[in-house]
Amino acid sequence: MKALSKTALIVVISNALFACGSDNLDSTKNSDQVENESTVSTTVSTTVTQGANKLAENNSDNVWRFAVIPDTQGRDDDDYKQTITHTYDGITLSVDIGYDVNNDDIFDGEGWKIDVSDPYNAIFVDENGDPLVAGGVPVEIASSERSDTPYDFKHLPALLVDPIVSKIKEEGVSVVLAVGDMTDVRTENEYVEWMNKVGTPLTEAGMTVLPVRGNHEIVDGYDWLSWFTTSVDTTDNRSVNNMDNGVDAYTDADSQEFDQGYNLYQQYPGKLLSKGLESGEIVGYEGIEDLMYYTVQNNTLFIAIDFYASDLVSVNYEGTWLLIYDWLKNVLETKGTTVDHIVMFGHEALSTKKRPSVYNYDEYFDYISSLKSDGTSGDEDETEPGILGLDTGQLGYLQLQDESSPGLMDNVLNLLSEYKVNYIAGHDHQYSRSLIHPDNSNPSVGFTQIVAGNASWKAYNNRYGIHDKYETGLAQDNFAQVGDYEGTNSQYTKDLTKYEKSNKISFVIVEVNGRQITFKNYYAPVNFSEADMNMGTYWDEPQNAWVQYDVDSAGKTIEEIIPIEWNVGDSASYTSDALQRVVSPYESYWATTKTPDEAGYIGTQAAILDGFNLTYNSVEVLTTDTQDKKQVGVDANYQDDLGTGKGEYTIFADAYSIPREEQAMNELLSLSWFTDEDATTVSDILYINGNLNQDGSYKNTNGFVQTSSPSELFFDKDAVETDNPTNVIRDGVITAEDDADAMAIAITAPEGVDLSTLTIGRYNEETGVWDAFLDENCFTATSYSDDFSVMFQSGAGSAPSDVSSSCGTYLWGYNYNNNSVWGFTHKDGRFALVLKVDNAG
Repeated sequence: MKALSKTALIVVISNALFACGSDNLDSTKNSDQVENESTVSTTVSTTVTQGANKLAENNSDNVWRFAVIPDTQGRDDDDYKQTITHTYDGITLSVDIGYDVNNDDIFDGEGWKIDVSDPYNAIFVDENGDPLVAGGVPVEIASSERSDTPYDFKHLPALLVDPIVSKIKEEGVSVVLAVGDMTDVRTENEYVEWMNKVGTPLTEAGMTVLPVRGNHEIVDGYDWLSWFTTSVDTTDNRSVNNMDNGVDAYTDADSQEFDQGYNLYQQYPGKLLSKGLESGEIVGYEGIEDLMYYTVQNNTLFIAIDFYASDLVSVNYEGTWLLIYDWLKNVLETKGTTVDHIVMFGHEALSTKKRPSVYNYDEYFDYISSLKSDGTSGDEDETEPGILGLDTGQLGYLQLQDESSPGLMDNVLNLLSEYKVNYIAGHDHQYSRSLIHPDNSNPSVGFTQIVAGNASWKAYNNRYGIHDKYETGLAQDNFAQVGDYEGTNSQYTKDLTKYEKSNKISFVIVEVNGRQITFKNYYAPVNFSEADMNMGTYWDEPQNAWVQYDVDSAGKTIEEIIPIEWNVGDSASYTSDALQRVVSPYESYWATTKTPDEAGYIGTQAAILDGFNLTYNSVEVLTTDTQDKKQVGVDANYQDDLGTGKGEYTIFADAYSIPREEQAMNELLSLSWFTDEDATTVSDILYINGNLNQDGSYKNTNGFVQTSSPSELFFDKDAVETDNPTNVIRDGVITAEDDADAMAIAITAPEGVDLSTLTIGRYNEETGVWDAFLDENCFTATSYSDDFSVMFQSGAGSAPSDVSSSCGTYLWGYNYNNNSVWGFTHKDGRFALVLKVDNAG
């Protein structure tokens, strides 16, 4: 059958599926009916499939992956301090033990050789590593030979970053995007740690690492001179030159020329681009080639955006979008049509959940006016670049720049939408996926935005929610731990007065398979703080686990192994030419689609006849007014007390009685087509995605799953509140046991194939076999009817008389009037017509 249907015949089937829902169709098969009601023409061809529309298997060389490293912003190592002393020659040394950066069990950051293999009992040691005898001369370590920094320095959060780097290597990634905030206060030792832990290991593993700067890599104008120690000073925890390693980015003369810290950035992450820029594989914006650039990797165009470079290029600050629009448009027009996918990445999201997304001129003016002569203001983000003004999302900055260039905002959003750009960002310390659209009247037209997760100690809750004009929310996950630190070490406790701590690490891996692109958000629970690093906790890649130390009842230091638990949170998969539509809660999945008019396809058509989005996720967000996106309450907007980003945030919100509201996530239904040469399948392959991306869970603003969910109930056709019948566990995790909302699909068969020999198969990704999942006991001789629906508009529905009522949403049958097989499914995946087992072979 396959040889005839898929290599010799190109069958063009008429647009007949719109009638699939007719409930008065004669279910009795006769040849006249098939001939008269299914208008089919056939063309004989010797053309065979060349593979362009095939979906390669996971082990194929055609499948490749890229990953996104989110914010790795660190903190001080001052949450726990152990001080040891030693007296010799009448001198008493008192040393604060900091973080053993390279995990070699020797802390030399203060210039002395100290053994920290037992993190609760650090000791001075001699040249041989033996405990220093009383009165012995301690071993001094020259600054050029030290691997650690003194106590109270900023550090990369290695306990959060190392597992992500290990996972990226394990998944066989080719390209890594680093979306900024690699540092906290852009000091040299932070860059060195980022390169040692992220940049160098990934490049040595054969990956291409593409970085962009975040706001924490930028030095404020008013902070410029205080940032400089142009001579080596390994005791300065905020310096451009606090590592005695021969890398000197600035001289004294350079300190007078404000460059945002660009030269220092070039010495470390910027060097990762050097070979690509020299070879022409990476092409940069003139003058800032290692900040704003593009490159084609495999079949994907990557475009890096730096939101802070405008004043490096122009004497007068113009704003990023004014600066780059013509360049971006030219890159997309010249390169965008030569690839399957386009990925643009930058640090800041267009629509943000941490910050207000709507620019308000009055607030902006008030902020600028409040700046003092020394550049400081009452704004809590005063350490961020003053040039940014109001700390808002990039949609807000687009609005601001649109003031001086009317039409810019529409031009940018329409350009990104036209080329179906996938935009990936960081900055918010959370994960989200959404559609950004230039026209709110058609939310299905737009482009994907992903905020890539968090690898930082700092986390934010869902403060502002979905932008009500330019955005459609599809997924949201926050990681803000509220309350006392729940660390396992017995020697200290941790308070949360600085920031809400992250209780997860989260990042993104993207799989590219020809025209198909699949986004997966990976996350793992964490329960550490900066103090754990001081106390010797480290990531052990061979064990795929953390190693932590504690003290037992006898006072002996013991070692504990804590395996990591990776989960896939949100995921989405579709082709660059997929039919897509946004399906809101309680909305029908109804859609029709057919294969492209390209060689290799039979010409199959398909329809989603029934099904409603009842199992949707929802999130809690603090109520805002729609005009200015301010929090409701007394002086409660982002620029005032409520926007501190600190642990008292939720308490403050409660004190002002700021109400919460529920925001429902939508689903992005994607229908894609493939073909194959598998003799099992009789039709082209329909790939459905977007129904099983949500489990109906409800999360509060901090990201914790709540015990009840709005999706547990719905109102049937008689306005009676009814239990949602979908089989899910609303725990925020999609598993193989979870079902999607019931969906009735119909797929047309090629001309001349006996429908009674066919059923619908679903491809099993684990076994590589097509499973005929429809139950023979639930076959009905009746054509599909809306009466079978158990969803929103039809209440409990009614099963046909020839099957058991227990079949519910597991019915299937034939529509002879349009030569199709129909049936209910509760999963996403690849679907095709296959021969029944008794007819196969």
